[in-house]
Amino acid sequence: MRKKLERKGKNFLIKVLKLFLRNKPVKGEIKFSSIKRILVIRQDNRIGNLILTTPLLLALREKFPGVKISYLVSEASVELFSNSRLMDELMVLEKKRYIRNPLAFVHTIIRLRRRKIDLAFDCSDESELSLSHGMWIYLSGARYRIGYKRESSDLFLNVEIPQAKKNRHAINMHLDLLRAISPLKSVPLPFLEVNKEEEVNIDFYLEKMGIIKGDFLIGINLGGTGRKRWAAENFIDLGDELRKKANAKLIYIWGPNERNLVENLRIPGLLKEVLPLPRLSALLKRCDLFISSDSGIMHLSTAVRTPTLAIFFNSEPRKYGPTGKLDSIIYSPDGMVELKEVLKKAEDMIDVLSKNRQVKVNTPE
Repeated sequence: MRKKLERKGKNFLIKVLKLFLRNKPVKGEIKFSSIKRILVIRQDNRIGNLILTTPLLLALREKFPGVKISYLVSEASVELFSNSRLMDELMVLEKKRYIRNPLAFVHTIIRLRRRKIDLAFDCSDESELSLSHGMWIYLSGARYRIGYKRESSDLFLNVEIPQAKKNRHAINMHLDLLRAISPLKSVPLPFLEVNKEEEVNIDFYLEKMGIIKGDFLIGINLGGTGRKRWAAENFIDLGDELRKKANAKLIYIWGPNERNLVENLRIPGLLKEVLPLPRLSALLKRCDLFISSDSGIMHLSTAVRTPTLAIFFNSEPRKYGPTGKLDSIIYSPDGMVELKEVLKKAEDMIDVLSKNRQVKVNTPE
């Protein structure tokens, strides 16, 4: 019912906007030499979806060296990108503040227009028009406004990219926006810088838990979202087996939604708190292997280039799975993943990683 009402409201707004907005498609080729400022838009509170835009940011850095890149994001993105040099500026949309103070909304539009954006990318999902993304890319006043062709997208975009005819990874969904106007040499992996100070802090943090440099460290994420989460007891059983069979230390990570789940658990290596994202990134980087259901933390692990074993059901590994050479995916469309299958895959990965530990570099497949 709620989605039906939202759809009706969206269709009504589009009809109203058609009366006022004027937009013409770009004719001819884009003049790359004139590009001085780029805007990337991704309004999303989900860590994973934000991380999957970082390959586009890396590709833009390579394609347009010296060009200023602004990233228009939601408030939830600030902590995630606090240490990132992938963009020159984070522009944060404070939606709750705009409701209380409409003048703040106007001020954000003025700030955006003052940037004199040359090239803007709408990084919403290609399958459905995002009215929010559409309005902000239009309000940016960018000379070239690029996004996927969807119903009514011509209201906001002046360079529309046809949707792909086959399923592909979300990384390529974003990169194809750039590929449509310029060829790419390679496909970057997701990437986030880790704060050096946090790396030092996490070493002290782990030492207090009896984990020192040189220990082979396996991180296990007990959390996840709804039906995408493998049961916590499965992860605990997995950890028990790995502790017996592998010469490794284990650490268990959880999120705010799992507080009730872990408060009565007494297992070695269980974190006592939810770490802020910069410190969690440092912890994940310190791990030699990370095991997780499909989740934002799984994507964070891949972004700090830690070999990751991801368990997928009720989600799409072809679109959202890790893509590094040292990563692995276990997928079960029926939602049933056996402990022995995960254990075998983890042991195989540990064997490979232990032999090649001195060169732990997770590169694209």
